[in-house]
Amino acid sequence: MTLIHIKTAILTGLMAGLLLTGCAYHLVGHGGGSGAIPADVTSITVDGNAEARLISQLRQRLQSDRYSIVDSSAVTDISHHATVLLNIYPLVFTPSAFDISGVATQYRMTFTGALKVNRGNQTIWQSGLIQRQGDVFVTGGPTSIEASKQRLQQDLSKQWLSDAVGRIRAGF
Repeated sequence: MTLIHIKTAILTGLMAGLLLTGCAYHLVGHGGGSGAIPADVTSITVDGNAEARLISQLRQRLQSDRYSIVDSSAVTDISHHATVLLNIYPLVFTPSAFDISGVATQYRMTFTGALKVNRGNQTIWQSGLIQRQGDVFVTGGPTSIEASKQRLQQDLSKQWLSDAVGRIRAGF
């Protein structure tokens, strides 16, 4: 690529950026920089139908200097409080590969959940569905298969949690 082509590409990119900002275009979730949790919130509660380990991990990942994480019984100022609700759906196992006789040799595991932020009785943000998928190979005995399922579920749970925290922080 010649120097003229590079300069033209840079100039074109800058002009496109200026056109988009001129019409008030912006990425969703990049408004005030506070993500899904409003800037004036001083405390949050994390609750939901997930196992206690996942809720605890979400609380740890949401630690912030901006707000404290409290139990719902410890809320003192409801006007500056929000609740993050975690909804985890049942794990789904779908056969995804078969041997020559039609017996499943691989299953796709899908870990699905959603988040929402409530302030008072009003939902102010929803993440939509967040899914993570992985494959479990059905080889070895039942103990080996169950251990593989457990490992994959833990891995998918960690990946899901990272995605969820990213969405809360970005406001997407």
